[in-house]
Order: sequence, then C-alpha cells, then structure tokens
Amino acid sequence: MGPTPETCSELLRPLRALLGLKQVAVQNLNQHAQTDLPYAASGLLGELVHCGESRASDLAAHRIVDASVVSRQVSQLEHAGLISRRADPQDRRVSLLRATEEGEQALARIEQHRAEWLSEALRDWDETKVRDLAELLGVAAADIRRAVLPEEQHADTSHLAAKRPVPADDRRPDASSQKGIR
Repeated sequence: MGPTPETCSELLRPLRALLGLKQVAVQNLNQHAQTDLPYAASGLLGELVHCGESRASDLAAHRIVDASVVSRQVSQLEHAGLISRRADPQDRRVSLLRATEEGEQALARIEQHRAEWLSEALRDWDETKVRDLAELLGVAAADIRRAVLPEEQHADTSHLAAKRPVPADDRRPDASSQKGIR
C-alpha cells in the first residue's frame, strides 16, 4: 500500500520550497560559473554527454517539453560549438545530436562548479544522508515520470536514461534493508 494523501501533502511543502529556490540557485550558479549558457541548454547538453547521441524529438519527449523549446536550446548549443549533428542513417530526414569534445569539457566545468556549490550548501550533512537523498529523489522522479507519461513515451526515451556506471559504494542497498523505501 502506498502513502496516504495526507503524507504526500507533507512532501509537497518541501518540494514547493525547493522549486522556489531553483531559479535563485540557477542564477547564482550561472553567474559564478561564468557561463553564458542558459541553464536549460546546459541540461540538454548534459543529457547528450551522459546519455549519448539522440534525436531532438526524443530529447523533447524525455524532458517533457515542446519540440520548439529543444530546438532553441539546440541552436544555442550548436552556435556555441558544444554539440554537432549528423544525418540519422536510419532516416536521413532526421538529425542525430551529440556533444562535441568542447561541449563535454564545458559541461564538466559547469557540473564541477555546481557540485562544489551544493557541497558548500549542504556542508552540515554527512555523505550517507546526501547519497540517501540522491537515491530517494531518483526513485521518486522515475516513479512520478511513469505516472505522468504515457507508456509508449517511456519506451521511446528509455535510451536517454543515464548510462554512467554507479560505483559499488553508491549502489542502492537491497529493498529489504530499506525501511519505508520502495
């Protein structure tokens, strides 16, 4: 049996607070990272770096945004030399997008800055709490995505799930050792 609506309403409060802080944090991070790259475009670059080559339509479906949004971000990234495109060998009318080496390096700098900033913001937390939170947020995001998106859209964008290996000490413990965690 899942959580009650009352319990979930308790979850909505901190989620609203986090979402409210997002814009302030994004502005702060971009200012200090000394990048002109818009936050959303850096997110798209991140998907291409971590998940590999993809069609713009798949990126839009995975990000749950209109294709025109991704098109603008692709233009920004392409103009900056951070991504390139090539014809899809299976359908030459469609382009496949991929991060360039410069794009991979730019994202590494941005992510390093974000991680350092977050480390400072959470300086009173221990490693275990941060790992647990990361895992819980990942599981919650996947479950919410499944509830929001039609099944066929899930299948179409499954290749966009991050393919980076998880170090052994970061892997989720088996379900039996997780009290109250799915």
